[in-house]
Amino acid sequence: MKNSLAFLTLGALVFTAGRMASTPVQAWQSKSENYVWNAELVAVDPATKTITVKAMVAGNALDESAHFRAGDRVMLRWSGIDKYANAINHVVRYDATKLDEWFAFPAQFVSFDATQQYLTFKAQIPSESVSKVQSLKAGQWVTATSPHGKSSESQPIVAIRGYNDVSGNS
Repeated sequence: MKNSLAFLTLGALVFTAGRMASTPVQAWQSKSENYVWNAELVAVDPATKTITVKAMVAGNALDESAHFRAGDRVMLRWSGIDKYANAINHVVRYDATKLDEWFAFPAQFVSFDATQQYLTFKAQIPSESVSKVQSLKAGQWVTATSPHGKSSESQPIVAIRGYNDVSGNS
C-alpha cells in the first residue's frame, strides 16, 4: 500500500511538471496603464509647466547618476510593481527608441546628491496640475502619476498633487 501511494504521488508530480513545462511562460505585465511615485518638491515653474523634484535613488542608478551634468536629457526608470514605484533604479542618456519600457520616462537631469542618495530632475506636468502644486512649498512631498510605455515621451507626468492631498486624483 505504501509503495502504491508513493508511485501515485510520483506520477502526479511528473504529470504536473510536464504540464507546467509545456505551458509557455508569459512575461508579467501590469494591468494598469499608469503608475504613481513620490518625490520631494524643489520648485514649480508655472510659465513652462515644469516641476523640479528630488527622488530616492537605488541600485544601478547610484553609480549611473554620477555621470550626468545639469541639463542632460535622461531616461529615468523606477523600481516598482503594477502601479506603484518606489525609487529610481536606472538612469541612462535619453534614447527615444527605449520608451516602451515600463516604469520609465524622460526628464532633465538637475543634480545628484551621492551622500543623501537623491536625484533631482525636471519634468513637464499637465496644465491642470499646475494649480494643484503651485501653492506647495519646497520640501513638501508630491505624488505623481506617469504612464507606462511610449506615451511617456509626450507626457511623462499625467497628474501630480500634494502628497497629503487625498481629494485630488493622481
